[in-house]
Amino acid sequence: LKREILALKKGHYQLESLFTRQSNKVHELESQVASYQSRNSYQDCESVQYMQELQSIPAAYVCYQTVSFFIDDTQYVAVLTSQDNNSKRDTVSVIYEFDGQQIVRYQSLRTDGARGGQHFVIDGENYLAVANQNGQTLGHRVKSVVYKWDGRKFTVFQSVGTLGAWDVEYFSIGQEHFLLFANHHDGSSHDVDSYVYIWREEKFQLYQRIGTKGATAVKHFLVDGENYLAVCNHYSAASSSHNINSKIYRWSGAQFELFQSIATYGAYDVEVWREGRFLFLAFANYYNKAKNSYQINSDVYMWRSGRFHHFRGIATNGAAGLNAFTVCGKNLLAIANHEAGKTVIYELTGSEFREYDQLATSRVIHVVTFHRHNDTFTIISPNSNSVAT
Repeated sequence: LKREILALKKGHYQLESLFTRQSNKVHELESQVASYQSRNSYQDCESVQYMQELQSIPAAYVCYQTVSFFIDDTQYVAVLTSQDNNSKRDTVSVIYEFDGQQIVRYQSLRTDGARGGQHFVIDGENYLAVANQNGQTLGHRVKSVVYKWDGRKFTVFQSVGTLGAWDVEYFSIGQEHFLLFANHHDGSSHDVDSYVYIWREEKFQLYQRIGTKGATAVKHFLVDGENYLAVCNHYSAASSSHNINSKIYRWSGAQFELFQSIATYGAYDVEVWREGRFLFLAFANYYNKAKNSYQINSDVYMWRSGRFHHFRGIATNGAAGLNAFTVCGKNLLAIANHEAGKTVIYELTGSEFREYDQLATSRVIHVVTFHRHNDTFTIISPNSNSVAT
Protein backbone atom coordinates (compact mmCIF):
# COMPACT_ATOMS: atom_id res chain seq x y z
CA LEU A 1 0.00 0.00 0.00
CA LYS A 2 2.86 2.39 0.87
CA ARG A 3 4.51 1.67 -2.48
CA GLU A 4 1.22 2.44 -4.26
CA ILE A 5 0.85 5.72 -2.37
CA LEU A 6 4.44 6.70 -3.22
CA ALA A 7 3.82 5.81 -6.86
CA LEU A 8 0.68 7.95 -6.92
CA LYS A 9 2.55 10.90 -5.38
CA LYS A 10 5.35 10.53 -7.90
CA GLY A 11 2.83 10.48 -10.73
CA HIS A 12 1.16 13.58 -9.30
CA TYR A 13 4.47 15.49 -9.21
CA GLN A 14 5.29 14.41 -12.76
CA LEU A 15 1.89 15.61 -14.00
CA GLU A 16 2.30 18.87 -12.08
CA SER A 17 5.74 19.39 -13.65
CA LEU A 18 4.34 18.61 -17.12
CA PHE A 19 1.45 21.04 -16.57
CA THR A 20 3.91 23.77 -15.54
CA ARG A 21 6.05 23.22 -18.65
CA GLN A 22 3.02 23.21 -20.94
CA SER A 23 1.63 26.37 -19.29
CA ASN A 24 4.97 28.09 -19.87
CA LYS A 25 4.89 26.98 -23.50
CA VAL A 26 1.40 28.48 -23.88
CA HIS A 27 2.67 31.76 -22.44
CA GLU A 28 5.62 31.67 -24.83
CA LEU A 29 3.29 31.17 -27.79
CA GLU A 30 1.18 34.12 -26.62
CA SER A 31 4.19 36.36 -26.16
CA GLN A 32 6.00 39.25 -27.85
CA VAL A 33 5.25 43.02 -27.20
CA ALA A 34 3.18 46.05 -28.14
CA SER A 35 3.40 48.95 -30.57
CA TYR A 36 0.04 49.14 -32.20
CA GLN A 37 -3.20 47.70 -30.93
CA SER A 38 -5.90 46.11 -33.04
CA ARG A 39 -9.05 46.58 -30.99
CA ASN A 40 -11.37 43.79 -31.99
CA SER A 41 -13.55 41.44 -30.01
CA TYR A 42 -13.22 37.77 -30.81
CA GLN A 43 -16.91 37.54 -29.98
CA ASP A 44 -17.67 40.18 -32.61
CA CYS A 45 -15.25 39.61 -35.46
CA GLU A 46 -17.54 41.35 -37.93
CA SER A 47 -16.36 44.70 -36.55
CA VAL A 48 -12.61 44.22 -36.95
CA GLN A 49 -10.84 47.57 -36.72
CA TYR A 50 -7.43 48.52 -37.98
CA MET A 51 -4.29 49.23 -35.99
CA GLN A 52 -4.29 52.32 -33.78
CA GLU A 53 -1.31 53.63 -31.83
CA LEU A 54 -1.37 52.73 -28.15
CA GLN A 55 1.94 53.93 -26.69
CA SER A 56 5.40 55.14 -27.63
CA ILE A 57 8.32 54.16 -25.41
CA PRO A 58 11.17 56.69 -25.33
CA ALA A 59 14.49 54.86 -25.57
CA ALA A 60 17.81 56.32 -24.46
CA TYR A 61 19.58 54.21 -27.07
CA VAL A 62 19.07 52.86 -30.60
CA CYS A 63 16.67 49.91 -30.44
CA TYR A 64 16.89 46.95 -32.79
CA GLN A 65 14.52 44.37 -31.32
CA THR A 66 11.87 43.81 -28.68
CA VAL A 67 11.02 40.52 -26.98
CA SER A 68 7.72 39.88 -25.25
CA PHE A 69 7.07 37.03 -22.81
CA PHE A 70 5.06 35.89 -19.80
CA ILE A 71 6.38 34.82 -16.40
CA ASP A 72 3.52 33.32 -14.44
CA ASP A 73 0.64 35.68 -15.28
CA THR A 74 2.74 38.81 -15.80
CA GLN A 75 3.79 40.00 -19.22
CA TYR A 76 7.12 41.68 -19.88
CA VAL A 77 8.71 43.42 -22.84
CA ALA A 78 12.49 43.53 -23.26
CA VAL A 79 13.63 46.48 -25.39
CA LEU A 80 17.11 45.57 -26.67
CA THR A 81 19.39 48.47 -27.53
CA SER A 82 22.51 48.42 -29.69
CA GLN A 83 24.17 51.82 -29.25
CA ASP A 84 23.68 55.35 -27.98
CA ASN A 85 23.78 58.58 -29.98
CA ASN A 86 27.58 58.61 -29.71
CA SER A 87 27.83 55.06 -31.15
CA LYS A 88 28.83 53.73 -27.73
CA ARG A 89 28.04 50.00 -27.68
CA ASP A 90 27.97 49.11 -23.97
CA THR A 91 24.42 50.32 -23.37
CA VAL A 92 21.44 49.56 -21.18
CA SER A 93 18.57 47.42 -22.44
CA VAL A 94 15.32 47.73 -20.54
CA ILE A 95 12.65 45.25 -19.46
CA TYR A 96 9.16 46.69 -19.16
CA GLU A 97 6.05 45.28 -17.50
CA PHE A 98 2.88 45.35 -19.60
CA ASP A 99 -0.61 45.22 -18.04
CA GLY A 100 -2.56 45.44 -21.30
CA GLN A 101 -2.94 49.20 -21.06
CA GLN A 102 0.54 50.61 -20.64
CA ILE A 103 4.18 49.58 -20.50
CA VAL A 104 6.10 50.53 -17.34
CA ARG A 105 9.87 50.32 -16.83
CA TYR A 106 10.74 47.30 -14.67
CA GLN A 107 14.46 46.41 -14.92
CA SER A 108 17.64 47.50 -16.66
CA LEU A 109 20.18 45.10 -18.19
CA ARG A 110 23.71 46.01 -19.23
CA THR A 111 24.21 44.77 -22.80
CA ASP A 112 26.86 45.13 -25.51
CA GLY A 113 25.33 46.18 -28.80
CA ALA A 114 22.32 43.89 -28.24
CA ARG A 115 20.62 42.91 -31.52
CA GLY A 116 18.34 39.98 -30.66
CA GLY A 117 16.85 38.03 -27.78
CA GLN A 118 14.66 35.10 -26.82
CA HIS A 119 12.80 34.07 -23.68
CA PHE A 120 12.58 30.36 -22.90
CA VAL A 121 11.84 27.92 -20.09
CA ILE A 122 13.87 24.87 -19.00
CA ASP A 123 12.70 22.70 -16.10
CA GLY A 124 10.31 25.41 -14.94
CA GLU A 125 13.04 28.09 -14.83
CA ASN A 126 12.77 31.26 -16.94
CA TYR A 127 15.71 32.48 -19.02
CA LEU A 128 16.40 35.35 -21.41
CA ALA A 129 19.14 34.95 -24.02
CA VAL A 130 20.55 38.16 -25.51
CA ALA A 131 22.64 38.22 -28.70
CA ASN A 132 25.34 40.89 -28.30
CA GLN A 133 26.78 42.23 -31.54
CA ASN A 134 29.57 44.64 -30.65
CA GLY A 135 31.21 45.47 -27.33
CA GLN A 136 33.09 48.65 -26.52
CA THR A 137 36.23 46.70 -25.54
CA LEU A 138 36.10 43.30 -27.29
CA GLY A 139 34.34 44.50 -30.43
CA HIS A 140 32.53 41.78 -32.39
CA ARG A 141 34.08 39.06 -30.22
CA VAL A 142 32.04 40.18 -27.24
CA LYS A 143 30.15 37.32 -25.59
CA SER A 144 26.38 36.97 -25.64
CA VAL A 145 24.59 36.45 -22.34
CA VAL A 146 21.94 34.14 -20.90
CA TYR A 147 20.04 35.66 -17.97
CA LYS A 148 18.03 33.71 -15.38
CA TRP A 149 14.92 34.88 -13.51
CA ASP A 150 15.44 34.73 -9.73
CA GLY A 151 11.80 35.32 -8.85
CA ARG A 152 12.00 39.11 -9.00
CA LYS A 153 14.49 40.01 -11.73
CA PHE A 154 16.91 38.66 -14.33
CA THR A 155 20.53 38.07 -13.30
CA VAL A 156 23.50 36.93 -15.40
CA PHE A 157 23.51 33.12 -15.64
CA GLN A 158 26.07 32.37 -18.37
CA SER A 159 28.15 34.10 -21.03
CA VAL A 160 28.68 32.25 -24.31
CA GLY A 161 31.06 32.89 -27.18
CA THR A 162 29.60 34.53 -30.29
CA LEU A 163 30.87 36.62 -33.21
CA GLY A 164 28.91 39.82 -33.75
CA ALA A 165 25.66 37.96 -33.01
CA TRP A 166 22.48 39.40 -34.51
CA ASP A 167 19.84 36.90 -33.44
CA VAL A 168 19.23 33.92 -31.15
CA GLU A 169 16.66 31.11 -31.34
CA TYR A 170 15.74 28.64 -28.59
CA PHE A 171 14.26 25.26 -29.50
CA SER A 172 14.03 21.73 -28.14
CA ILE A 173 14.34 18.36 -29.84
CA GLY A 174 13.01 15.55 -27.68
CA GLN A 175 14.50 16.10 -24.22
CA GLU A 176 17.38 18.23 -25.52
CA HIS A 177 17.46 22.05 -25.37
CA PHE A 178 19.34 24.22 -27.87
CA LEU A 179 20.28 27.84 -28.57
CA LEU A 180 21.29 28.93 -32.07
CA PHE A 181 23.16 32.23 -32.37
CA ALA A 182 23.27 33.91 -35.80
CA ASN A 183 26.83 35.25 -36.03
CA HIS A 184 27.10 38.22 -38.37
CA HIS A 185 30.71 39.46 -38.29
CA ASP A 186 33.93 38.67 -36.41
CA GLY A 187 35.53 42.09 -36.85
CA SER A 188 37.20 41.31 -40.16
CA SER A 189 34.77 39.19 -42.19
CA HIS A 190 31.09 38.36 -42.58
CA ASP A 191 31.94 34.78 -43.58
CA VAL A 192 31.79 33.26 -40.11
CA ASP A 193 30.15 30.22 -38.56
CA SER A 194 26.98 30.50 -36.50
CA TYR A 195 26.90 28.50 -33.26
CA VAL A 196 24.49 25.87 -31.97
CA TYR A 197 24.67 25.39 -28.18
CA ILE A 198 23.19 22.43 -26.29
CA TRP A 199 22.04 22.32 -22.66
CA ARG A 200 24.29 19.90 -20.76
CA GLU A 201 25.08 19.67 -17.04
CA GLU A 202 22.93 22.71 -16.21
CA LYS A 203 24.61 25.03 -18.74
CA PHE A 204 25.00 25.59 -22.48
CA GLN A 205 27.92 24.00 -24.34
CA LEU A 206 28.98 24.52 -27.95
CA TYR A 207 27.53 21.67 -30.01
CA GLN A 208 27.80 22.53 -33.72
CA ARG A 209 29.10 25.22 -36.06
CA ILE A 210 27.07 26.09 -39.15
CA GLY A 211 28.72 27.92 -42.04
CA THR A 212 26.95 31.26 -42.58
CA LYS A 213 27.59 34.56 -44.37
CA GLY A 214 26.64 37.62 -42.36
CA ALA A 215 23.76 35.77 -40.67
CA THR A 216 21.02 38.12 -39.51
CA ALA A 217 18.09 35.93 -38.40
CA VAL A 218 17.31 32.29 -37.61
CA LYS A 219 14.09 30.32 -37.16
CA HIS A 220 13.36 26.79 -35.99
CA PHE A 221 10.28 24.94 -37.29
CA LEU A 222 8.76 21.48 -37.61
CA VAL A 223 7.46 19.67 -40.70
CA ASP A 224 5.98 16.18 -40.35
CA GLY A 225 7.86 15.64 -37.10
CA GLU A 226 11.21 16.69 -38.62
CA ASN A 227 13.22 19.61 -37.17
CA TYR A 228 14.48 22.36 -39.48
CA LEU A 229 16.39 25.63 -39.19
CA ALA A 230 16.02 28.57 -41.57
CA VAL A 231 19.05 30.89 -41.64
CA CYS A 232 19.22 34.33 -43.31
CA ASN A 233 22.53 35.02 -45.02
CA HIS A 234 22.86 38.78 -45.53
CA TYR A 235 26.27 39.39 -47.09
CA SER A 236 29.27 37.39 -48.34
CA ALA A 237 32.73 38.87 -47.92
CA ALA A 238 34.18 36.36 -50.40
CA SER A 239 31.94 37.54 -53.24
CA SER A 240 31.39 41.08 -51.89
CA SER A 241 27.69 40.63 -52.56
CA HIS A 242 24.30 40.67 -50.87
CA ASN A 243 22.91 38.40 -53.62
CA ILE A 244 23.55 35.07 -51.91
CA ASN A 245 21.58 32.01 -50.86
CA SER A 246 19.97 31.65 -47.48
CA LYS A 247 19.80 28.11 -46.13
CA ILE A 248 17.44 25.52 -44.70
CA TYR A 249 18.98 22.85 -42.48
CA ARG A 250 17.42 19.58 -41.31
CA TRP A 251 18.18 17.65 -38.12
CA SER A 252 19.72 14.26 -38.92
CA GLY A 253 19.39 12.87 -35.41
CA ALA A 254 22.89 13.97 -34.47
CA GLN A 255 23.41 17.34 -36.18
CA PHE A 256 21.92 19.84 -38.62
CA GLU A 257 22.69 19.20 -42.29
CA LEU A 258 22.06 21.39 -45.34
CA PHE A 259 18.64 20.63 -46.80
CA GLN A 260 17.81 23.45 -49.24
CA SER A 261 19.29 26.70 -50.57
CA ILE A 262 17.05 29.65 -51.45
CA ALA A 263 18.12 32.75 -53.41
CA THR A 264 17.89 35.90 -51.28
CA TYR A 265 19.06 39.50 -51.57
CA GLY A 266 20.59 40.92 -48.40
CA ALA A 267 18.14 38.83 -46.36
CA TYR A 268 17.34 40.53 -43.08
CA ASP A 269 14.62 38.40 -41.50
CA VAL A 270 12.80 35.10 -41.92
CA GLU A 271 9.32 33.99 -40.87
CA VAL A 272 7.65 30.58 -40.89
CA TRP A 273 3.92 30.11 -40.30
CA ARG A 274 1.01 27.78 -40.92
CA GLU A 275 -2.35 28.54 -42.45
CA GLY A 276 -4.53 25.48 -42.12
CA ARG A 277 -2.65 22.55 -43.62
CA PHE A 278 -0.25 24.81 -45.55
CA LEU A 279 3.22 25.82 -44.36
CA PHE A 280 4.77 29.09 -45.57
CA LEU A 281 8.25 30.58 -45.31
CA ALA A 282 9.19 34.17 -46.15
CA PHE A 283 12.48 36.05 -46.39
CA ALA A 284 12.70 39.84 -46.00
CA ASN A 285 15.00 40.93 -48.84
CA TYR A 286 16.77 44.16 -47.95
CA TYR A 287 19.08 45.03 -50.84
CA ASN A 288 19.87 43.88 -54.38
CA LYS A 289 23.50 44.74 -55.03
CA ALA A 290 23.38 43.85 -58.73
CA LYS A 291 20.70 46.53 -59.23
CA ASN A 292 21.98 48.79 -56.43
CA SER A 293 18.40 49.00 -55.16
CA TYR A 294 16.40 48.50 -51.99
CA GLN A 295 13.23 48.20 -54.06
CA ILE A 296 13.02 44.46 -54.47
CA ASN A 297 10.49 41.73 -53.89
CA SER A 298 10.50 39.81 -50.64
CA ASP A 299 9.59 36.22 -51.42
CA VAL A 300 7.10 33.80 -49.86
CA TYR A 301 7.55 30.04 -50.28
CA MET A 302 5.12 27.17 -49.73
CA TRP A 303 6.03 23.67 -48.54
CA ARG A 304 5.03 21.16 -51.19
CA SER A 305 6.29 17.67 -52.13
CA GLY A 306 8.95 17.62 -49.44
CA ARG A 307 10.56 21.07 -49.95
CA PHE A 308 9.84 24.78 -50.32
CA HIS A 309 8.62 26.16 -53.67
CA HIS A 310 8.22 29.82 -54.62
CA PHE A 311 4.66 31.01 -53.94
CA ARG A 312 4.50 34.80 -54.31
CA GLY A 313 6.72 37.88 -54.38
CA ILE A 314 5.72 41.02 -52.45
CA ALA A 315 7.08 44.44 -53.47
CA THR A 316 9.15 45.84 -50.60
CA ASN A 317 11.64 48.65 -50.02
CA GLY A 318 14.54 47.59 -47.82
CA ALA A 319 12.48 44.95 -46.00
CA ALA A 320 13.95 44.37 -42.55
CA GLY A 321 11.26 42.67 -40.43
CA LEU A 322 8.53 40.06 -40.88
CA ASN A 323 5.75 38.86 -38.61
CA ALA A 324 2.82 36.57 -39.43
CA PHE A 325 -0.25 36.60 -37.18
CA THR A 326 -3.99 35.94 -37.19
CA VAL A 327 -6.83 38.28 -36.21
CA CYS A 328 -10.38 36.95 -36.26
CA GLY A 329 -9.54 34.30 -38.80
CA LYS A 330 -7.69 36.76 -41.03
CA ASN A 331 -4.19 35.55 -41.94
CA LEU A 332 -1.95 38.62 -41.86
CA LEU A 333 1.72 39.28 -42.64
CA ALA A 334 3.42 42.47 -41.42
CA ILE A 335 6.47 43.65 -43.36
CA ALA A 336 8.68 46.47 -42.05
CA ASN A 337 10.09 48.52 -44.93
CA HIS A 338 13.19 50.16 -43.49
CA GLU A 339 13.82 52.41 -46.49
CA ALA A 340 10.22 53.38 -47.26
CA GLY A 341 9.04 54.79 -43.92
CA LYS A 342 6.11 52.42 -43.61
CA THR A 343 5.13 49.01 -42.27
CA VAL A 344 2.57 47.26 -44.44
CA ILE A 345 0.21 44.53 -43.26
CA TYR A 346 -0.97 42.10 -45.91
CA GLU A 347 -3.82 39.61 -45.87
CA LEU A 348 -3.53 36.31 -47.67
CA THR A 349 -6.75 35.81 -49.62
CA GLY A 350 -6.73 32.70 -51.72
CA SER A 351 -3.39 32.76 -53.49
CA GLU A 352 -2.78 36.51 -53.30
CA PHE A 353 -1.47 38.96 -50.69
CA ARG A 354 -3.51 42.16 -50.60
CA GLU A 355 -2.75 45.25 -48.53
CA TYR A 356 -4.85 45.20 -45.35
CA ASP A 357 -3.39 48.10 -43.36
CA GLN A 358 -0.45 50.48 -43.47
CA LEU A 359 1.42 52.10 -40.58
CA ALA A 360 3.55 55.21 -41.01
CA THR A 361 6.86 54.24 -39.41
CA SER A 362 10.42 55.53 -39.48
CA ARG A 363 13.25 53.17 -40.51
CA VAL A 364 11.72 50.18 -38.75
CA ILE A 365 14.04 47.23 -38.22
CA HIS A 366 11.79 44.76 -36.36
CA VAL A 367 8.10 44.02 -35.95
CA VAL A 368 6.39 41.49 -33.69
CA THR A 369 2.78 40.72 -32.74
CA PHE A 370 1.03 38.95 -29.87
CA HIS A 371 -2.50 38.38 -28.53
CA ARG A 372 -3.68 39.37 -25.07
CA HIS A 373 -7.26 38.61 -24.07
CA ASN A 374 -9.43 40.05 -26.87
CA ASP A 375 -6.81 42.37 -28.33
CA THR A 376 -3.94 42.02 -30.76
CA PHE A 377 -0.78 44.07 -30.21
CA THR A 378 2.10 44.77 -32.56
CA ILE A 379 5.45 46.25 -31.52
CA ILE A 380 7.31 48.34 -34.03
CA SER A 381 11.05 48.77 -33.32
CA PRO A 382 12.57 51.60 -35.38
CA ASN A 383 16.30 52.03 -35.78
CA SER A 384 16.07 55.13 -33.61
CA ASN A 385 15.60 56.28 -30.04
CA SER A 386 11.97 55.27 -29.59
CA VAL A 387 9.74 52.24 -29.79
CA ALA A 388 6.14 52.59 -30.93
CA THR A 389 3.54 50.57 -29.02
